[in-house]
Amino acid sequence: MFTSLQPQPADKILQLIGMYRADPRTDKIDLGVGVYKDATGLTPVMRAVKAAEKDLWESETTKTYTGLAGEPAFHEAMSDLIFGGSVADDRISAAATPGGTGAVRQALELVRMANPDVTVWVSDPTWPNHLSILKHLGIATRPYRYFDADTRGVDFAAMMSDVAGAKAGDVVLLHGCCHNPTG
Repeated sequence: MFTSLQPQPADKILQLIGMYRADPRTDKIDLGVGVYKDATGLTPVMRAVKAAEKDLWESETTKTYTGLAGEPAFHEAMSDLIFGGSVADDRISAAATPGGTGAVRQALELVRMANPDVTVWVSDPTWPNHLSILKHLGIATRPYRYFDADTRGVDFAAMMSDVAGAKAGDVVLLHGCCHNPTG
């Protein structure tokens, strides 16, 4: 069944991580993936996360299935945290997703179902896996400028100039922080 599949090119980020691990120098810093690592190379669990997990463990009364969309109370709390009441509730939709690329994939599949002729605007640069997903789903893309190499920051004016060309129904994939999309 799988004999017709072709090997995919190696992931450049994973190659970079492999090069980092193979480098014998002790004064190196791993900046390959967007997670914090301490001096020993571990990604510690933040105290606030441990406290939240403890509170949940102590107050949780069930492990019942929440349904495909996720826990409505969590969605409401996140919407309040993110939008702070600045957006009407009927303009906000939320759903549970896996993290990272899985969330982007689910969102893009939903977008394609809602509008098969959609164009998704992606930053230049963007993560190559996002472009692969868009290509696989048959979704048209348009680039928008994002990074200014001279200032080493976001070129907001160029970005806004580019996305001004978006049409009604187009989607802009935004990278709000850590050069990852808002999901």
